[in-house]
Amino acid sequence: MKKKVIYGLIIISLLFFITSCNKAKKTGSIYLSVDFSTPHYSDTFTDITYHWYLKKHLIPYDPDYKVFVHFWWDSKKMMLLQDDHDFPWNIENWKQGKDLAYTHEEIYIPDFIDDFDLESTGKETITFTVGLWKPKVKNSKIILYQKKLEFELRPAEYPEITYAEGWYPEEKFGYGIYDSWRWTAQKASIIADNIGEPLYLYIYGGVDKGVYPDQKITIKINDKELESFVPKEGKFKRKYLLDKNILGNEDEFKIYIETDKTFVPAKLNKGNDDRELGLQVYLVNLMPVKTK
Repeated sequence: MKKKVIYGLIIISLLFFITSCNKAKKTGSIYLSVDFSTPHYSDTFTDITYHWYLKKHLIPYDPDYKVFVHFWWDSKKMMLLQDDHDFPWNIENWKQGKDLAYTHEEIYIPDFIDDFDLESTGKETITFTVGLWKPKVKNSKIILYQKKLEFELRPAEYPEITYAEGWYPEEKFGYGIYDSWRWTAQKASIIADNIGEPLYLYIYGGVDKGVYPDQKITIKINDKELESFVPKEGKFKRKYLLDKNILGNEDEFKIYIETDKTFVPAKLNKGNDDRELGLQVYLVNLMPVKTK
């Protein structure tokens, strides 16, 4: 695709993002708006801000309320993602005229659009719904906000990654972060595009504390160590800001994920798996610091 066409598509998607994300759902007692910090792309992280304005005839305060946030994948007729959370207010906040807001940071939008499908348009429609409900009460849901959102593939300008050496095949059972993973050998490498801009690197991984409680993980960019650590729990999350200096001047750079210990499950009576395993990696993601 020619660059002019790509830039045109990006401009159109940005216009859609700017004009759509500030619309709010009006109810008799609550005015709720929801904003995303990035355009609607798959395989990205975004912040979601929920802004509540409490109006007349307010729904009575009830601490049993929870907030449900559903991303319903229309074409597959399935729940893609949820951001359900506790009711964020207490009775002192829950008064007519209050203007209240909070942000949930770094919500991961799964890589759910199949760019290898010849019939795919590169877009998918999500029904995004926010409301209140009481988990132990039937028919208690109150929808406060509902909207059709069109998600697209990440732009070509976002860095691509290739799993290079030291990886076992992906094991996938769903679209959530922890529904798929790759096991590493003792050392594993990833080749990534260098777009000449600072990047955020996200790594979600896990170790088996029952085998090695002190297993150490080391993360490197090219020949420079970012961090060496022993995860406090089985699963861990890491986010790094990569400036242009550490990425170098080549068109690509390498990410290394290493561990000081490996194990063979079959030798530990953990099934018949005779592979030599290092750690589980659920997600590796690169995003520009300035999203487009």
